[in-house]
Amino acid sequence: MYREVKGMLTKSYIARTIKMSRMSKGYTQQQVADRLGKSQQVVAHWETGYSQPDLGTLCELLNLLNVSFDEVFLNIRRE
Repeated sequence: MYREVKGMLTKSYIARTIKMSRMSKGYTQQQVADRLGKSQQVVAHWETGYSQPDLGTLCELLNLLNVSFDEVFLNIRRE
């Protein structure tokens, strides 16, 4: 079941979603970076909104963190 979450989709929202999803899985930034073939600094930049992953990397990241595309980009949350 899904429900719409009110609010604007912003870089900070995406960054927060990445960080919270990573933390809820118990992964460190380094672990995520290693799994994606990136540096820890790159993952940190995604989580602060300084930069964002390219589409291919984003798909890999969402799969790794078990987060749906809808949750991040359509502001729809699983219930």
